[in-house]
Amino acid sequence: MFNTISQRQTPTSFRLLLATLVLLFICYSRTYGQQRWSAGPRVGVNFSDLIGDVQNRKGMLPGLSAGLGVMYSDYSRFGLAADVLFSQRGAKFEIPVGNGQLAFNQRINYIEIPITLRYYLNDAGNFRPNVYFGPSLGLMLKGKRTNQKLNGNDIADADNSRDFRPADLGATAGIQFNFRAGNRQRFTIDARYTYGLTDISVPSERMQNSFITVGLGYNWGIGREYTRRDPKIRQYRR
Repeated sequence: MFNTISQRQTPTSFRLLLATLVLLFICYSRTYGQQRWSAGPRVGVNFSDLIGDVQNRKGMLPGLSAGLGVMYSDYSRFGLAADVLFSQRGAKFEIPVGNGQLAFNQRINYIEIPITLRYYLNDAGNFRPNVYFGPSLGLMLKGKRTNQKLNGNDIADADNSRDFRPADLGATAGIQFNFRAGNRQRFTIDARYTYGLTDISVPSERMQNSFITVGLGYNWGIGREYTRRDPKIRQYRR
């Protein structure tokens, strides 16, 4: 379990996926000039697990999720969002070793880039809940065994980054509660689930990420804000 290999490179397919998603995001925003843009910080907690052909795991592992995000919505109630997050994932393990037991937390840190299509439940207002789904790309930063105990005795943390593939692709879906907090300012509460679609483990056993993220955000409006009386809005709503 968690064997090592020599050198790995990020698969070309992940680079192509990211480039395609960014291009779609730009094209969609230019197609509809009536959007309302906003951006700001994100912070939250992941409750993560490692699923698949994984044995001896003993529970979910909490971790930090933090970064920046940008959102846009229009009067059709549809919108897009993209975040760049530092994301801590992993799971807890207890592995039999001879007559004893090795317990540790397997931590895997990523740069996570979820890009989601959103549907807002109302056109505008002080409260704009929305549901969303989309792909989430993870670029692995580091893998590490922490809080290791062999038969109850502490042992040093161990870097095992080479046991994991450099990229991960997942599908994410969730709900956001979006509250007006001031002039062109929004406070958000998010809850989403992300299911890993790819095998992240270098050894033969299949291992996938699975995690729930609960987070807070604060957005500020960017650029011009359109109103219903704007000619572009009237033209769009015909």
